[in-house]
Amino acid sequence: MANKIKIAIYGGSFDPFHNGHKNVLEGLLKLNKFDQIIVMPLGMAPHKDKYMTPSGYRYEMTRLGISDLPGLNLSDYEINRPGQYSYTVDTIDYYKQKIYNDYINEELKKLSKQRVPRGKKTKYKIDSVSLKNLKNIKVKISLVHGSDALDTIESWYEPEKIMKKAKLLICRRGSDDFKHMNERAEYLRIKYNANIDFFQIEETDISSSELREKLKLDKKQKNKMPLAVSKYIKNNKIYVLHDEMAQLNREQLTQLAIYEKEVRRNVSRSRLNHSLNVMQYAVHLATMHNYDLMKAAVTGILHDIAKSMNIEKQYRFAKKSGKLSPLNKNIAHGPAGAWYIHRYLGITDREILDALIFHTTSRKNMTKLDQIIYLADKLEYGRPFERLDEIRELADTDLNSAMKLCLEEVRLSLIRRSKKGHPATKAATKYLNNF
Repeated sequence: MANKIKIAIYGGSFDPFHNGHKNVLEGLLKLNKFDQIIVMPLGMAPHKDKYMTPSGYRYEMTRLGISDLPGLNLSDYEINRPGQYSYTVDTIDYYKQKIYNDYINEELKKLSKQRVPRGKKTKYKIDSVSLKNLKNIKVKISLVHGSDALDTIESWYEPEKIMKKAKLLICRRGSDDFKHMNERAEYLRIKYNANIDFFQIEETDISSSELREKLKLDKKQKNKMPLAVSKYIKNNKIYVLHDEMAQLNREQLTQLAIYEKEVRRNVSRSRLNHSLNVMQYAVHLATMHNYDLMKAAVTGILHDIAKSMNIEKQYRFAKKSGKLSPLNKNIAHGPAGAWYIHRYLGITDREILDALIFHTTSRKNMTKLDQIIYLADKLEYGRPFERLDEIRELADTDLNSAMKLCLEEVRLSLIRRSKKGHPATKAATKYLNNF
């Protein structure tokens, strides 16, 4: 039985995940010295003042980026702590304890399944030697970073504890200043008794900030990112609305991250992605029409929170909202979600609640938020519907006209599928046509 479990943790914002990140992971795998390699998108970081793309996007980009690299473990530990700073020293402590506990529990299961000789009636007891060996297991953590960490680590939270509890594994590229790196490493070894090692990776000249600037303009970045990541970004145009989302302040973004976590608990991965898309597009429309960005964002991220609930539960919650009738399985999640966020998230804003209730049907005399959420739900960039570019262009300048065209497209779609529209939708259409 090994007495050490060797773990490498490679964390980063991965905004976006690109080939430079992948080169680091390929280099780690080639070392063939770790029992686990954990890849961890950054949560809320005290040293990050600039806007970061929502964690759900960054997690998915990372998942897609490492999908062809076996032997990696993707972690949501830090992004599942919205509202709390993700300090490296806390992450080290968490994983040392978690991996130790997981290993002990697994080994105890194996030992407890060992059979006693036939005819013996006594239950199998784990021998003292085996127990002693288990207790002597040590979890050794290596933190994987670029060479800049050697210059910045002293500004991190409790750096002396970090270097006491974990090894620093620094990746080196051909263009790095090896002399400076060695000097900094030696300085940290002397001052903190730091355990520092280096490993070589393939040279790249990829800058995350430069990538984001190009992606904001919806420009292709050939050979800069794994193909699956590139396709995901292109299909959802994640960075096109980046600057509008960045108008929200840190407190607002933290609250949205808390709501995002709640949505993640309740819906599928694809539904979370749609909810993030709707949030971003709602903020875009709110910007264009001088509406409250935070209200648009909150309603956007939460609008489908009840979508994956058991249908009986949806009906039960929807009836408690008492605002949409008749109900059917395609629309019940709207009022159900409104009741859920009121009951469990403490949201009392009537405008937000009503926008959730009617986001699938629309209604007569819609508020501006009603229109923003209804349109964002249909127009977000991941949608495959026809004529969306025409409606998007209208929506930027005239919500009423965009609603008319969107409702007409919905009507035609229902006719093609031999379905009838909801009375609330018909009322909305009639109202807008007479507006």
